[in-house]
Amino acid sequence: MIMQEVTWDDFDTFVKTGSVIVIPVGSTEQHGLHLPLGVDAIISYELARRFAEKSNSLVAPVISWGYKPQPGSSGGSDFPGTCSLDGGTLTALVRDFVRDLIRHGVRRIIILDGHYENSLFLNEGVDLALRDSGHPSGVSVAIVRWFDLIKPEEYEEIFSNFEGIALEHAANMETAMMLYLRPELVKKDKIKGDSAKRYPPYTVLPPTKDLIPGSGVLTKIKTVNAAQGERMAGLVVSRLLDLMRVEFK
Repeated sequence: MIMQEVTWDDFDTFVKTGSVIVIPVGSTEQHGLHLPLGVDAIISYELARRFAEKSNSLVAPVISWGYKPQPGSSGGSDFPGTCSLDGGTLTALVRDFVRDLIRHGVRRIIILDGHYENSLFLNEGVDLALRDSGHPSGVSVAIVRWFDLIKPEEYEEIFSNFEGIALEHAANMETAMMLYLRPELVKKDKIKGDSAKRYPPYTVLPPTKDLIPGSGVLTKIKTVNAAQGERMAGLVVSRLLDLMRVEFK
């Protein structure tokens, strides 16, 4: 199920049986004082692996580098350890990877993203890969952010008084998910919410310090636990199975 762990002939067998290839995508960026830099990549990879177990899919190498985090959604780029790609670089990386998968006969691809800012560059990379490949018949690529697969009412049920995903960077969603998927990486004694002094409805570059929370966490964190993460993970895997049935006929 893990592309790096199979031989070339095993990979060829997967392709010939019409298996789905899942490409997890994330970033390397700050996630507060309690979560590791690789949260976005870790969550995407772990969810992709769980989906693969239920769908006989193959998980591609995770893309652990993402587009530059923005102050109002990820806390900005100035925190130590945050390392990002220019938009053109991420686009080219996805373009090359998807184009080669298509060249090898892959026809069904899911790109599972965990970093809010990646979206347009993933779309562009796939669009260019399809164009480069001559839009071969039967190829279908679904690009999905895992957190978009959970409905607002489900978030409300899980967290109660949920304020929406816009300011959830390093907060309730990701903390609960990491407590379930990789609890050994969570510094439980340092879980603490935060907020910027202001969140204007526009972008300011370079960002001023009042636009960025001191800890990197964008909102308050309530009582979170692994059970909430398990519930979210189950919903995501279920929705990915639905996606496969609907989009990859």
